[in-house]
Parts: sequence; C-alpha cells; structure tokens
Amino acid sequence: MLKKDNIFNMGCLIILFILVFSSQLFAEIYEYKDYTIQKGDTLWDISREELNDPFLWPKVWKENPEIQNPDKIYPNQKIKIPLNIIQKEIIKPEPEIKAVKKPEIPEKPEPKIIQPLEKEYLVDKKLLISSGYIADSVESVGEIIETPTGRTIIAKGDYAYIRTKKPINVGDKFYIIKPLEKVKHPATARKLGYLIDVRGIAEVVNEDDPKIVITDSYWEISIGDLLDAYYEIEPPLDIEDPRKPDINGYIVATKHLHLINIPYDVAYIDRGWKHGLEVGDLLATTLQSKHKIVNGLVQVINLKEATATVIVRKSDFEVSKGDGITAVTQE
Repeated sequence: MLKKDNIFNMGCLIILFILVFSSQLFAEIYEYKDYTIQKGDTLWDISREELNDPFLWPKVWKENPEIQNPDKIYPNQKIKIPLNIIQKEIIKPEPEIKAVKKPEIPEKPEPKIIQPLEKEYLVDKKLLISSGYIADSVESVGEIIETPTGRTIIAKGDYAYIRTKKPINVGDKFYIIKPLEKVKHPATARKLGYLIDVRGIAEVVNEDDPKIVITDSYWEISIGDLLDAYYEIEPPLDIEDPRKPDINGYIVATKHLHLINIPYDVAYIDRGWKHGLEVGDLLATTLQSKHKIVNGLVQVINLKEATATVIVRKSDFEVSKGDGITAVTQE
C-alpha cells in the first residue's frame, strides 16, 4: 500500500509541474497588459505609447473584438494590449577566441570598406502614403464588396472580396482609397477636385473568386472603399537647405485624423509644380486676417500639377482651410 501511495504522490507532482510549466510558457507567449481607456485616447496613441509603434493599432484592435469601430472607444473601457508582438532583441555574447601562434608573415593591409550612408528621408513612408492628395476626379480599378466574416470594417491581416474592372492575378497589389470631400477654393469657390484618403494596401490571394488580404492599413477600411492601381513609392530624401520660394496661395483643405497628430498635421494648397513648387520647399502660413500674420511653417511632401500636399512643421495656431501661404522670411 505504501508503494502505491508513493507512486500516486509522485504522479501528482509530475502533473502539477507540467501544469505550472505550461502556464508559465503560455504566459510568455501570450503576454497581455490590461489597459483602461482615458479621455482623449485613440488606438493610434495607445499603440505609440505602449508598443512604441503607432502603426500596430490594427493588432490591438483585433485582440479586442468588442470594439466594433476603432474610431469609437470610450473612457473607462477596458482593453487588452498584446505585448508579445513587440520584437525583443536578444544579444548573444561573442564566442571567446583563443589566441593561436602564427608564423610571422608580413600582413597585407586590408582594403577599407566604405559603408553606404544611411538615407535620411524628408518624411516617413507610411505617413507619406497615408497623407493622401487632391485629384481632379475619382478614378478606381475596383472596390471592396464583402468580407468572409461579414464585418464591414477591416484592418491589416483581414480578407475581403473585391470587384474589379479588369482580370486580376494572384500577387497583384492595390492601394485602398476613399474620397473624403469635394474641394472648393476658399476664396473663389472654384472646384479644385476631390480629397483622396489612402487607407491601406491589399494583395490578391485568389483570382477565381477575387479575394484580397490587407497587407497594410493606415486607418479603418470599409466595405465600398475603392481600389487604385499600385505603384512603389519612395519617400523624398531630406534636404539640408530647402528652398523658400516666393509663392503665394491658400490652404484649401486639411486632414485632422487620429492617424496624424501635431506636429504631423497635413494640409493641401492651391499651388503645384506648374507654379514652380518642388518637393521639400518651405512656405509660411498666414492667418485669415486683414493683417499678414504668419502663424506657421509647412513643407511640400507631394506634388500635383496645380495642388500639393504639405506637412505642418511649425504652428502657433491651428492651420485651417482659408489660411494663406507665402514666402518664408524668417524661421
């Protein structure tokens, strides 16, 4: 009887050890942090503060299925933050190399390897793409029509069915776009075009029953959003001494989404390359007043023929539609 009791006790200890070890391993793989929403929080801000990368907000959203719309979160609402998506760098110690005596042979000088300089860009690639632009008309090659799950709002990693105007192949890519508003000139009321928001990037995974996967999302993507032809975008290089052209015009639209926060507010102006503008140019902004009061500094990051996308570099007051643009006299 004693032997059987010992065997039984030993078995219980082994099972207990396995359970404890498994729970610890599970906790390491699926590590979460409980977070209570504060007033003014956005998933973009939370991802930036907790995960050091604001573009990880779709992963936070996916871990909290009770959030139907990522733009609608409320104070005191509790969510889970998946800490396991942070890549932890493991530094391995270098192996010890034992000294070995070598015959004294004159060594040839090793050729110097010149490392290429790391590129410094004017603006982050994701910010450049998501900043959008003004187009004369709304053009598309297709649209998102349905999702396998029935959800109407999707993000990075989700699948959707599409309708296209031409045949597609697996591996084809698209920009996902959404027209936000008709843009009219604040001084003349002349129609300038449509403000186009770039919401993400998708890749075709099935050509017979046209289906895509969202490979990148900058904000919420919805059923009915349009598809635009994909092309590679390389951010412009930073300019050590940017131009300050003598050009006057107006701010004709602004973008105040949670994706882009001060000092990264984006605006659109009624001047483009046909007016002599170049990417990287600096312009001053002026308040809507009978006096010429300079209130900010913007820099051109994307050019069209008669319009340009600018990023706000400095601002004493909020840059608004109708504000003027003028030459920079002092920074």
